[in-house]
Amino acid sequence: MEIKDKVQAETLLNHYFRGSQLDGVQFGVSPGPFRLSFFHYKNTDVENAQLFLNIESKWCLLSSIDKRYPSKEDEIEDLSEEEKYLQIIQMRRQVVNKIELVDDQIPHLLIRFENDCLLFINGYHEEFECWQAGVDGDSELVIALPGKDLAIWTLDHFPE
Repeated sequence: MEIKDKVQAETLLNHYFRGSQLDGVQFGVSPGPFRLSFFHYKNTDVENAQLFLNIESKWCLLSSIDKRYPSKEDEIEDLSEEEKYLQIIQMRRQVVNKIELVDDQIPHLLIRFENDCLLFINGYHEEFECWQAGVDGDSELVIALPGKDLAIWTLDHFPE
């Protein structure tokens, strides 16, 4: 991952997600992957944007007092499908404060919520995408690609 890509991804994700609330969860076709929905309920410059985050990698909830984040999937506790969903349900309606990519080499995603909880999503897998985030029905999207790269699509990448 190049630093310029990290900065661009964080800027784009914060523009859309900051101030939104965790609004829903959609179950995946298997116990692993699932989709989170976020929505802006307060006045914002993001008009009626339904946001999504597809998680296809291991993740965990942390406290803001945690100073160390997992560096690989093996460091994330294995939870049952039910335990994962119970944790996410406890986060319903929480407001996103900030989004970061917490490693300069690997696109590990960290979402900071106003209640001091952190959602950490592993950003490295050799063969598969770990997460995708963007706006439903729009072409602005950030993806943690296989390996250590990011893909970023913004409206200015598309011909008019």
